[in-house]
Amino acid sequence: MRGRSVVLPIIDKNLAQGHRITRVLSALKIPMSTYSDWLHWEPSTQEIQHNNLRSAVESIYTANKGIYGYRRIAKTMRDLFKLAISDRFVWQLVSEAGIKSRMQRRYNKPTTVNDKDQMPNLIGNLDDLSGVLTTDITYIQLTDKTWVYMASAYDPENRKVLSYQIADTMTAQLATSVIIKALRRGERPLYMHSDMGSQYTSELFENTLEAFGIRHSYSRKGHPYSRKGHPYDNARIESFHSLLKRELIYQREFESINDVQAAVGWYTNWYNNTRISLRDAA
Repeated sequence: MRGRSVVLPIIDKNLAQGHRITRVLSALKIPMSTYSDWLHWEPSTQEIQHNNLRSAVESIYTANKGIYGYRRIAKTMRDLFKLAISDRFVWQLVSEAGIKSRMQRRYNKPTTVNDKDQMPNLIGNLDDLSGVLTTDITYIQLTDKTWVYMASAYDPENRKVLSYQIADTMTAQLATSVIIKALRRGERPLYMHSDMGSQYTSELFENTLEAFGIRHSYSRKGHPYSRKGHPYDNARIESFHSLLKRELIYQREFESINDVQAAVGWYTNWYNNTRISLRDAA
């Protein structure tokens, strides 16, 4: 009955303008019997269920700010509503609703130079990361093409953001501030893993770790003028920052650091407490 939902408003509009029903139907080449069937049509139980599922898909998509694709929507429906529903069927519902997960756009961050000698990676062969915290800084561009910087402290075992800080300069103080925040929350890691950026090899950062008896582990350096080092050495926090960029940062325009603060505050709470992981999905 899809044609019904399209044509009936046209018929109703012409009738409201005083046109006779026979002339309207003749102009549209619609038999009177078809029009009568449309007027008395009621959706079947199956159609009602289908429409309710499509509405649930749209609600989950909206509640998660358009970030979820069909696989995460399907997993949410299975987990939340205990429905035996396939990814393929949810893909069909998503297509019918005309929604899709946001696509990413990218920008290039500034290059940095690192002339420090390589320091040891102490966590590379650890199977248990429960005594490890990781930290990193990511770049976020404002609409005026200036940059702000987000430093994060991350629990790689439980995949949780422990603390973050956003500033308009990338300093040792910024890098150290998120560690202090995490420690004030009661975190007591054996190791802190970072790249070898100047913020993380600074006296302030190193002395802070030493004061709390935390051993510093370092990722391998990349090319001297590379934008990235070896992300697989710090893969889980790199993955978090990559998701943050794809799912939030690249989808919006940020005019000020306050705009970034508000958006990242929502995202980190959603990431820690709501975001569906597909790692354990069948």
